Amino acid sequence: MTAKNLRVLLVEASSVDARRTVAKLKQNGYLVKHFQVENADSMQKALAEAQWDVILCSYDSSGFCGLEALRLSQHSGFDLPFLFLSHDQRESTLIEAIQAGASGFIFKDHLNFLAAAIEHSLREARIRREHNEEKLALQSYQARVHSFISNLPGMAFQLLLDSNSVLSFPYVSDGGRSLLGFEPLDLKQNPSLFQNILYPNDRDSFHQSMRISADKLSLWNWEGRIVIAKNGKIKWINMRCTPRKLENGDVLWEGFMTNISQSKFAGIGLKQSQDQLRELSSHIQDAREQERLHIARDIHDDMGGTLTAIKIDIAWLIERLDNPNPELYAKAKGIESLVDRCMKSANNILRSLRPSVLDSFGLIAAIEMEAEEFEKRTAISCPISQVDEGMEISPDASIALFRIFQETLTNIMKHAKASEVTVDIANRKGGLDLVISDNGCGFKEVDRQKPRSFGLRGIQERVAHFNGKVQINSKPGKGTTVQVHIPHTLASSGNEALSQQTLF
Repeated sequence: MTAKNLRVLLVEASSVDARRTVAKLKQNGYLVKHFQVENADSMQKALAEAQWDVILCSYDSSGFCGLEALRLSQHSGFDLPFLFLSHDQRESTLIEAIQAGASGFIFKDHLNFLAAAIEHSLREARIRREHNEEKLALQSYQARVHSFISNLPGMAFQLLLDSNSVLSFPYVSDGGRSLLGFEPLDLKQNPSLFQNILYPNDRDSFHQSMRISADKLSLWNWEGRIVIAKNGKIKWINMRCTPRKLENGDVLWEGFMTNISQSKFAGIGLKQSQDQLRELSSHIQDAREQERLHIARDIHDDMGGTLTAIKIDIAWLIERLDNPNPELYAKAKGIESLVDRCMKSANNILRSLRPSVLDSFGLIAAIEMEAEEFEKRTAISCPISQVDEGMEISPDASIALFRIFQETLTNIMKHAKASEVTVDIANRKGGLDLVISDNGCGFKEVDRQKPRSFGLRGIQERVAHFNGKVQINSKPGKGTTVQVHIPHTLASSGNEALSQQTLF
C-alpha cells in the first residue's frame, strides 16, 4: 500500500502528545511532514509561509490551544480541515467545538479514529473546494454572458404566455432600457407596458403571429412598430424567439428583439424612390407617346395636306399642257413620283410614331398589321391566335402592349436568329394576356443583367405601370417566351388618347 503524504500543522503545547499524534499518523500509513506551534504568532506565520493539508489542534481552554486557534484559522482565508484533539471528554466541550466550526473532535485516548476523521475532513474540504471552483466558474461565465448580452444592440428576453392568455416577462436584459424606454425591472413587474406601446395598426399581427407560434411551437418572427412612451417616437422592431411548452402547459419564448428602424426606413425610402422613378418613367413614356401623337398629327395635317395639294396641282398641270413637250412631261411625272414617295415615307413615319389602325380598329388589328410587316421584312413566320371576349381596353394600355410587341419583335430580329414566332392574345374578363414565343437561340439569365439591356427593362417598366405581371423565360438553344398580363381594372381605365383618321 502506497503511503500518503500529509502536511500537518500541529497546534500543541505538549511535546509528548505531539509525538504520540505523529506516531499514530505514521502508524496509519501517512508520510507525515509536520510543524508544531504553541501561540498565535507562530501559527499565523506558519499558515502564511507554508501549505498544509490539515490542522490538528489540542483543545485546551486554559491556553492558546482551542477555540482561539480555530478562529485564527477561520480568519486566515484558508479552507483547511481543523480537528480538535482533547483529553476532555465532556459532551458540552464536544458540542461547543463543533458549533464553533471544527471539522472533527477526537479524544486523545482514542487516536485510532484519527486517520478516518482526517480522511473524512480532507474529502469534505476537497468537495467544498471543487464546489467553490465550480461556483466561481459559473459566476464568471454568467458575468461574461451578461456582459455579452448587455453590449448587444438589442434586448434578450423571456416571454411567458400562461393558461389564462396573460403575457409576462420573466427575464429582460439591460438592452430593453434603450430599445423600449423601460427599466428591465419595470417591464418584468408590469408586462402590459410592452403591449401598450405597440403601434395600434400592428397589434393584431403581433397577437396573431404569437398564437400561431404558441399553437405550432414554431419560430416566432415578428416585425412591427412601437411608440416610445416618453417622446412618441416610432420605432420598427424585429422579434425572433423560440417557444417551448412547460410542464404546466404554459408557453415560454426565449429570444432577441432588435431595432430595425434604420433599415426599415431606408427600405421605405428606397421603395418610395423606386416608385417615384417608376412614376417618372411612366410619365416619360406617356409624354413620349403624346409627343409622337402630336408629331403624327402635325405630319398628317400639315405635311400630308401639303403633299396632297402638290400632287393635285401637278396632275392639273399635266392635264393642261396643250402641246406636251416630252421632256417637260417627263419632268412633271418625275415630280409626281417624288411626291408619291414622300407620301409613302410620311405614312411609314406616321405608322412608326402612332399606327392609325391602333386607334381606328384596336389593339389586335394593330398587332396583326405589325406582324405582317415583320414577316415581310424578315421572312420569319409570325402566326397570331387570339381569344377576345369583348372587354374594352384603354388607349394607354393598348399603346403600351403594342410597344411591348414592337420591342419584342425588334429583339427577335436583332438577336434571336429565329425561324418562327408565335403570338397568343387572350382578352378575357380577368385581364389581357399577350404571349410571344420564338424558337431562336435564347439567352442566359446573366444576360438580362447587362448594363444596357434597356429593351427588357422597358417592357418590365411598361407592365409595372399597370400593376401587371411580366415573365420572360429563356434558355440557350431553347428560344424565348415573353408573357405579359395586365388586369382589366387598369387596362380598361386611363386617359383617352386622341384618335387619328386614316392618313392619305
